Amino acid sequence: MNNKKVVKNDDVIDIELENNKKVQGKILFTFNENGDQFILYEIDGTAYGGKLKDDNSIMPISDDEWGLVEQIFNQWMEENED
Repeated sequence: MNNKKVVKNDDVIDIELENNKKVQGKILFTFNENGDQFILYEIDGTAYGGKLKDDNSIMPISDDEWGLVEQIFNQWMEENED
């Protein structure tokens, strides 16, 4: 899931994949860390994450950043258990 374009509308994003296929996802949450904005979203029950850039593209999260993202995601999951 590299270099996707995204349009945020409240809690929904429209994503245009590299093959020009468009999908809609639900924004789980966003957070800022070290000057980067991270976005976690869900498509068809699967969670994805990336770094949201100024040009509305989503870039992959580096291996070094995944630990932080997983920690924040797990905390969010605990707080949002129903």
